[in-house]
Amino acid sequence: MDCKQCGEVLGTGFAFCEACGAAITVATDSDRVGAQSNQPGAACACGHADFDSDDICENCGRKQPILDCPDLQVLNVMTVSASHRGLQHTENQDAVAMRDSDGIFALALADGVSTACRSKEAARVAVTTALASLQTYSDMSASQRLQIAVSAANDAICALPYDDPVLAEPEATIVVAMIEAGQLHYAWVGDSRLYVISRDSVMQLTEDDSWLNQQVKAGISINTAMKDRNAHCITQCLGMRDDVPNIHVASMALEGDMTILLCSDGLWNYCDSLEKMLALFDSMLTVSDQCLKLINFANQQGGHDNISVILHRYSALG
Repeated sequence: MDCKQCGEVLGTGFAFCEACGAAITVATDSDRVGAQSNQPGAACACGHADFDSDDICENCGRKQPILDCPDLQVLNVMTVSASHRGLQHTENQDAVAMRDSDGIFALALADGVSTACRSKEAARVAVTTALASLQTYSDMSASQRLQIAVSAANDAICALPYDDPVLAEPEATIVVAMIEAGQLHYAWVGDSRLYVISRDSVMQLTEDDSWLNQQVKAGISINTAMKDRNAHCITQCLGMRDDVPNIHVASMALEGDMTILLCSDGLWNYCDSLEKMLALFDSMLTVSDQCLKLINFANQQGGHDNISVILHRYSALG
């Protein structure tokens, strides 16, 4: 979202705008739909989803724990983000940012690398820098703007202090999307993903920079590769001080009604097929409730990582 005072791009976790110092108003718990058990997509450990007013499962009688609420940010009714620390982490090292400039939507999601220092700050700097860059170079082609934006995000992370003798330098993955005149333009580095979902199909547009992908391309079966301890390792990200990231940039035409999803691996790690991802989407839900359903789903599967999503519901009719 943007600062209402000066228009500066903001990410999650801001209390004050860094540009003008204005206090940032975010949704309170009473404004949000929380991750409680009786919200869309939630279910008891026994598998049932019917709860009484005291949050007691009507099937097994188990009292459901109340989780802290996801950070829900609403750019407009069709463009919403949600982020949650998950169940196994004490802090959220993901970051999201969204902007609407005269009907041109810019969306960015970053996932701080957990083995790096300042990973939370790296993710935040990445998304805010990327969206600020997209606006600054608005007279260039989409592919040029995205290339410059992700490169600027990389430079911003590299400028962060590297002051931990144990952890790696500040690092983050990133995916950036721009929707303009019926076209989806996007860029990524690492394994944060972009999907496009229609009523009966889902497409994964990004390809992970991962050891697993390298092995599969080399002819190793995915079942064999998945057994290796390196299966979940990424092969590049932003912030690598000894290397320049290979920034992937692509575009596609949008047709009909589509939902654009940006997400961190805290969600997609639990979707081992496109069919499973498609099954999570319900066209009857509002975009906000759909975001919360995705967060709840990941937490129901164990919530082993931070979970962040951005959804933009696109219609060819405008």
